[in-house]
Amino acid sequence: MPNAQLPRSCTLWLVIALQSLLLMSCQSSVPKNYYVLTSEPVTIPTSSTPLEIKVGMGIVDIPEYLHFTQLVYQTQDGQLQRLANSYWAEPLDQGISRVLRLNLTQAAPNRQLIQYPWRSDNRPKYSIKINILTMNLADNQARIEALWTLTDLSEKAGTTANPGQRFSASLAAEPSATGLVKAYSQLLQRLSMEIDQALKTQT
Repeated sequence: MPNAQLPRSCTLWLVIALQSLLLMSCQSSVPKNYYVLTSEPVTIPTSSTPLEIKVGMGIVDIPEYLHFTQLVYQTQDGQLQRLANSYWAEPLDQGISRVLRLNLTQAAPNRQLIQYPWRSDNRPKYSIKINILTMNLADNQARIEALWTLTDLSEKAGTTANPGQRFSASLAAEPSATGLVKAYSQLLQRLSMEIDQALKTQT
């Protein structure tokens, strides 16, 4: 029995319909939104400031679930909630490091913040180790918990200038990408203030 074939006109209309559906799908897709953590506004100095203190920012450790490029937070029952069409513009651990360095520089313009790994001929006097335990949103409260350590590298073996400190803070946040990023940035500013005080005690 010969194979049944569609008339040429029907085939043409089928191709046009498929192309139209594809075009409508592309036009209706929601664009992705990208976010970065922000530091405190930088005050432009009226004159140059000599860099007198070198401070190293070590690798920032974050939980594995926060390595998603999409913004996520953990619910109280342990599930991960993704924020639709909302993505980090940079790896989150690098964004945290960048914001902390900016905040600490703003707090003391004579500091030179060096990102790990640093060269042997550019070894900082102090190094900062950050371990983020959680960054979460629950009951409209954003929360960051972290462990941080300040080490004096001027000693041969490296001396802990400030024993491991636990940082824990929360503040009200809108359950949206914009609200979450704003709250995280403000909480990182609080963490920066704690580290800044420890550095000023040592120097």
